[in-house]
Amino acid sequence: MVALTLSPWHGKNLPTVSGEAYRYELRVAGRANERLTLSAQGLPNGWIAAFCTERVCMPMQARLTLPADGRERLEFGLIQENARPVRTMRITIQGSDGSTTRIVIRPQQTPHP
Repeated sequence: MVALTLSPWHGKNLPTVSGEAYRYELRVAGRANERLTLSAQGLPNGWIAAFCTERVCMPMQARLTLPADGRERLEFGLIQENARPVRTMRITIQGSDGSTTRIVIRPQQTPHP
């Protein structure tokens, strides 16, 4: 099973992520060349999750093949499509191997620019 960890995004924003998004660093650690699908669950209506690399953003799910060292770093973004207020979001990122990580977000906080 791979290990999934979420933490606040630090550093330069990837060019593939929308300007106003809640941004997190998603680290994936597993075996070399392991194939994995990640999906975001628990998003309220009007929100999109994006799994982003330097080259591409994948909405709602990502299909990965881990590199030789078995580690991948993604920018996980949450983007609001409508103005409907949400108090709290409980998001689960789940891997196709059964791995999970969870985060609680209160959207009143300003997203990362």
